[in-house]
Amino acid sequence: MYRQMKLGVRRLLRDLYNLRFAGLGLAIYYLTVHFLFNQFCPMMILIHMPCPGCGMTRALVLVLTGQWTQAWQLHPLIYGWIVFGIGFVIDRYVRDKKSTYLRIFLIVLLLGTLILYGYRMVNGFPPSLR
Repeated sequence: MYRQMKLGVRRLLRDLYNLRFAGLGLAIYYLTVHFLFNQFCPMMILIHMPCPGCGMTRALVLVLTGQWTQAWQLHPLIYGWIVFGIGFVIDRYVRDKKSTYLRIFLIVLLLGTLILYGYRMVNGFPPSLR
């Protein structure tokens, strides 16, 4: 168990190291667009319309602060994405295996996100996303 945990931590540190330039680019993008547009989403900046993932970060913060109802109202699929994230971490850093079920779950989540987006396009977005 200790050896497996040590390998998982080593893999996590290697992944973080390999993603350092992507993280730096994301930080530069974040600072730039917030300074210029007070927005983060490129769709909101360019066409003033929410994207399929708009509100996901705010919904995650609401879940983490115990405001589950508000998170559900903002983006109900946040709970599925949290389960997927936990499953990914377990598969990647604990089990060191790729799960077919996790891939299928990801496809279902992506389709669900697009279906929710289509529904919101027809019926209107929550006021907090505009």
